[in-house]
Amino acid sequence: MSQTEHDQSAYRREQQQQQERPAGAGSAAASLELLTLLAAGVADLALDQLRQTADRAQDALRRADLRELLTDGVVELRKRGELATRRAGMGDENYLETMARRAAERTTSEGRPCA
Repeated sequence: MSQTEHDQSAYRREQQQQQERPAGAGSAAASLELLTLLAAGVADLALDQLRQTADRAQDALRRADLRELLTDGVVELRKRGELATRRAGMGDENYLETMARRAAERTTSEGRPCA
């Protein structure tokens, strides 16, 4: 019997037991059981995600080109940081103002606007 079939049969048994109980009887126990099952499900999901993350980290550490991968990552993060600071206006100068200033300098040095 697979895990899915086992889970489905356990769910059916639980449903039958709940239908056989009189209304209101054992509701505290059922609530406690529900909370326990939910907590166990959340814990299982968290552990599964943690295991997958650890596996991916091990795979990354086994790569032969790890140094190049890290270098590329640092360069990419630096470029993203520069773009983000420019976009937020925290850079030294605004990009459009710099381009306008360069165009104006070319115009005055050549005596005519550039096309």
